[in-house]
Amino acid sequence: MNLRKLTLVITLIFPGLTVVGISLYWFNLDYAALIKAENYVEKLVEERKVNDRQLEYAYHRTFIHRINVFADGTWGLLGGVITAVGIHGLLIRNS
Repeated sequence: MNLRKLTLVITLIFPGLTVVGISLYWFNLDYAALIKAENYVEKLVEERKVNDRQLEYAYHRTFIHRINVFADGTWGLLGGVITAVGIHGLLIRNS
């Protein structure tokens, strides 16, 4: 393996795959928390014994989880793009 290919693997492919793996791990955790928070809000709405402050607090917690899930997905996409650039660099001909 020549120096150019080794550089692409070390600087783009390994870090990109690492970012994708870490963000997928956190995405799964945050998505499970989002589902749990949504179910809790649904339960509060069905009970009808809760005041508006409790309901708004629970609803805003779901927004926090939505933002986390979105951010994790975005990082996964960026890691995939970084990996794709590295793989593309490996596959093109030497100029």
